[in-house]
Amino acid sequence: MVLLDTQIGGYSPRRWGYTTAADADATIVGAGYFSDGVTKGMKVGDLVGVVATTGPKYKLYQVASVSGAAATVAAPTAIT
Repeated sequence: MVLLDTQIGGYSPRRWGYTTAADADATIVGAGYFSDGVTKGMKVGDLVGVVATTGPKYKLYQVASVSGAAATVAAPTAIT
């Protein structure tokens, strides 16, 4: 997972990029999938673009909750 941009002043969702070879939507939206998301700076409302090597090539998720060091994302929007 990599931070793609930052915002100076005020709050704007940050954009993150992530690549997976085999994880399905059900796995990615599972609680705490991004186990170190908070440690890396993820916040509720941030956007996570996921590129897959199989299936739809790109999906956009949004961070729905954080707990401890982990972040959980909501169901994706597919862009094919």
